[in-house]
Amino acid sequence: MNKEDPLGIVGTLVADKYRVERLVGEGGFAVVYRAEHTVWQLPVAIKFFNALSFVPSAQQADFEESFLNEGRLLARLSRRTSSIVQAHDIGTFATPAGTRIPFLVLEWVDGRTLDDVFEAERKKGATAWSFQEIRPLLGPVALAMDVVHDEGVAHRDLKPANILVLGGDPRREAVRIKILDFGVAKMMLDNA
Repeated sequence: MNKEDPLGIVGTLVADKYRVERLVGEGGFAVVYRAEHTVWQLPVAIKFFNALSFVPSAQQADFEESFLNEGRLLARLSRRTSSIVQAHDIGTFATPAGTRIPFLVLEWVDGRTLDDVFEAERKKGATAWSFQEIRPLLGPVALAMDVVHDEGVAHRDLKPANILVLGGDPRREAVRIKILDFGVAKMMLDNA
């Protein structure tokens, strides 16, 4: 398996309109690539649920349904708040090796994770954030979580690594945020 292209799909056209450009991240269940929407000529992120190939065939339908539910959830939530990464499309792709993989197309967001922002500041020896400084940054996160909870959902992995900061220096200027990775979100009602 190629570390720069684990699915062997860079340069491939997905769903007749997304040209895969490069790998941007790998997790336990999915691989994310940057691609270009060839009609709109805009970048998108494509999340491929590659864990399906590691799951026993008897459980594959359940895992695929979980992935589709993530897409449905993102589509619903992202229409209610711009602070959640927007879902654009969903489908299934056959890799060059013939493996069928579900995928989710998301808006491409250029930014830094809040984790990266904090780490860069730590390395520079910056002072801790005051409440007045952090409130404008985390206020949109709290409002987005209100939307999520209104839908009966818990993110379950909300952390600085899953919050993107868009714009410049969040201490000096207004920035926007985007919440990522609803792959581990779970209906709160399931646990009631």
